[in-house]
Amino acid sequence: MLYALSERSKSNLVGVHPDMVRVVEHAIKISAQDFTVFEGLRTRERQAQYVARGVSKTMNSDHLRQPDGFSHAVDLLPWIDGGPRWEWPAIYPIAHAVRMAARAEKVHLTWGGAWDCRIHDTHPSLETEVAEYCKRHAGPDFIDGPHYQLA
Repeated sequence: MLYALSERSKSNLVGVHPDMVRVVEHAIKISAQDFTVFEGLRTRERQAQYVARGVSKTMNSDHLRQPDGFSHAVDLLPWIDGGPRWEWPAIYPIAHAVRMAARAEKVHLTWGGAWDCRIHDTHPSLETEVAEYCKRHAGPDFIDGPHYQLA
């Protein structure tokens, strides 16, 4: 199936680094799973709210405006039954599409599903990457499957 970014997703890419935008625009065209750009550029106030709620662990998020003036991160959530859903079986096809798009666009990204591996790298499978990451980093690490950032 061929998917396209909604107007809301396009709006959520405003202020995001052009390299990341290219990857997202490419990924939606090749994804086996529809997705929404849930968030791109964040204000410091919103980031502080996320840290206070425990949904983010740092005030140094790549979602914040970086020295070059752009956010370097996006959160891509599966779009299922008319809304965004945080479901791992649907996150993996998106991550696969982002991996393929990043390779095609020659953009190196870090994926929140396995923070110490670049999504551009070749590994057996994304599911294996997450499982291996969980073994290496058991404990307080924050696995964030919908999150992608420039490496």
